[in-house]
Parts: sequence; C-alpha cells; structure tokens
Amino acid sequence: MSDGDELQDKPLGIVMGAVIFFPLAAGFFLSFLYRSINAMLAPDLVREFGLSPSELGLMTAAYFLGFGLFQFPLGILLDRFGPARVQSSLLAIAAIGAFLFSVGETVSALSLGRGLIGIGVAGALMSSFTAFAIWFPHRHLPLVNGCFMAFGGLGALAATKPVQWALELTDWRGLFLTLSATTAMVAVLVFVSLPKPAGTATGMRWRDQARELAAIYTHPLFQRVAPLAVASIATGLSVQGLWAGTWLRDVAALDTSEIATHLSLIAIGLTVGPALAGVAAGVVRRLGVSLLTLFGAMAVVFMIFQVLIILEWTGASYFVWAGFGLFINAMAISYAVLSQAFPKELAGRVNTNLNMLMIFTAFASQYLVGWLIGFWPQTPEGGYAPVAYQAGFGLLLSLQALAFIWFVVTGRDNVRTPD
Repeated sequence: MSDGDELQDKPLGIVMGAVIFFPLAAGFFLSFLYRSINAMLAPDLVREFGLSPSELGLMTAAYFLGFGLFQFPLGILLDRFGPARVQSSLLAIAAIGAFLFSVGETVSALSLGRGLIGIGVAGALMSSFTAFAIWFPHRHLPLVNGCFMAFGGLGALAATKPVQWALELTDWRGLFLTLSATTAMVAVLVFVSLPKPAGTATGMRWRDQARELAAIYTHPLFQRVAPLAVASIATGLSVQGLWAGTWLRDVAALDTSEIATHLSLIAIGLTVGPALAGVAAGVVRRLGVSLLTLFGAMAVVFMIFQVLIILEWTGASYFVWAGFGLFINAMAISYAVLSQAFPKELAGRVNTNLNMLMIFTAFASQYLVGWLIGFWPQTPEGGYAPVAYQAGFGLLLSLQALAFIWFVVTGRDNVRTPD
C-alpha cells in the first residue's frame, strides 16, 4: 500500500483538518481579492499616474499574464515538491509583488507588481486541491472543495465595500503594503502548517505533459466547448476585475459607495453562481436534457445581460450587474462537461488547460477594452466616453457570439457528449 493510500485510511481530526484547510483558503481568498481590487482603485490610480485607458487595462491585466504563464510549470512543481513548498513559495512572490505595487512610481513598476502577484497566486487553487487530495479522506473532498471555493467569492467581496472603508483610513499604497504583509504571513503559515508528504507523486516529465496536451486540444468536444467557455468566463473576469467599476462611474454616474455596492452584488454572484449552476444541472438531467444544452442556454442568457449593459440600462443597473456576476462562474459548468468526456487521469489536466486559456484570454480582453476606450477623448470630468464602453464591451460580446455559432455548428457532428 502506498503512503497516499495509508493517509487516506487514517481519520483526520477536526483541528488537523482546520490547520490544513484555513491557511490554504486564506491564500485563495487573497487571490480573488488581488484579482478584483483594481475595480475600486482605478480612479485613484488614473488620477495619480495620468493613466490612459490602455495603460490602465494593461497594468491591471498583468495579473492574468503572470497567472497564466505559471500554469505551465505548476503541475510538475506540485508533483515534485508538494503543495506546502510550492504554495508558500508562490505566496512569498505575491507578497513581493504587492510591496512593489505599493511603492511603484511608474506604470512599468505597477505592472511588474501586478504580474508578480499573478504568479504568486497562480497555484492557490491547484496547490490546495492537491493538498486536500493527499490529506483529506476522499469521501469528504466534495464538501471540502465546495467550502474552499466559497473563499474565492469572499475575496471578491472583500475587494468592494471593505476596500472602500479601508481607503477612508489609508491610501491605496498603504492598503497594498498591508496586503503585502498579510500575504507574507499567510505564506509562512502555509509552510509551517501543512504536513510534508513522505514521498512525491509519479514524477511527470515535460514529454508526458506534451502528449497529454495533444490529446486534450485535438479532442472534438474540447474544440467545441472551449472557445465559448473561454470567451464567456474571460469576459466576465476582465470586466468584473476593472471595467465594471469605471462603467458604473462614467455611464451610470454613480458615486463610490454605490459603485462598491454594485461590485458587491457581482461578487455575490461569483460566489453563488456555481452552486446554482450545479442545482440546474441536476434538474436538467432529471428532465433528460444534456449538460451541453444547459451550457449553451446559460451562454445565451449571459450574453443577454451584456446586451443590456451595452444598451445602458442604468435604471436597472442593480439587476443587470447582479445577473452578469451570477453567470460568470456559473459558466464554469463547462469544466464538468469536459471532465466527463475524458479519462480520469486526464480530467485534472483538462481543467488546468481550460483555465489557462481562460486566464490568457482575460488578460487580452482586459487590455483590448482599454485600448478601444482610448480611441475616444476623455469626458470633462476625467472619465471615459459611454460610447467607448459600447465599443469595448461590444467587441467582447461579438467574440462570444462567434464562439456560440461555432458551438452550435460543431454540435452537428457525431461527437460523444456527456448527458
């Protein structure tokens, strides 16, 4: 019997489980806080540095670039060194990035800080799932993973009203300095609290990873589902993490408090969306409807909410943005759709590669919206023209529409799909 099998047979005490769970959950919380915080800080950053829309988009999107690039070596590092060493080391990098951001005096310095933060939180999810698989009994993993995912939504919530309150006590530099120190403490906590497995896993090589990538990317169902999933989720994350806040300021003409409330609703949607999507999946299964049909229908509803935003339904802004937030993570049902079509040994790699594509697309989307907005002059108040948002958001919507057409057209092929 292997060490892993022996560990799975041993009961895990509540205290020991908490010692493993909460430091990792704190890291995941911070990853979503860092991802979302610039939506609240954007006015301060633009005012202090005179950022153009493209500079603001590129600087904020550097988080996604660092995050995405590190997905390539992450699996092999986890396999070789274990989640405790990998996650604590990465969080230390995030702490350095937050410190550099707090003292940055140029756009390049801010971008470097954001990029290092992205690298530093790139393993927050996979490191934790790896640790849970090692130390928690398998029968408890669905509950443990579900509770863990909720901490991401709490992190996005913390980037709204709590950030507004914090900015009443200090400026954005002081806030990021505090976050840097907090992240460093979590890094130490992860390192000292997680047990170290006696041995490493199977020792995957780069050649093995290349073969798996070929099997994933050439699979007909992956080619059908991935474009729509990536375009939808990347749009949601890129807008939620930055441009939703400026839209609410420039188009809906809301003050800081009202903007924070709207962003809180989006974050709540991020938290409950996956759970509601899971409930919907159970209902449609009992009705004999496939998950692919549900996925396509959800994509259409998500695009409808974006149409309402582009049409500037400011009178119903709470409803529109709450719905937008609800469907961002709900679209992650695509992970379940794809996982069921691949062998179990490839399911994790399928999810990782879909996630990597989504992160890179979120980076490009966040930058492209800013680049397009920059073609219009700023308003007398220093904001961005409403028509500029229509152009930027319209581009993202067009890409989703094209991906949806591809999804429908390729569905005519005889591809085995999950029920």
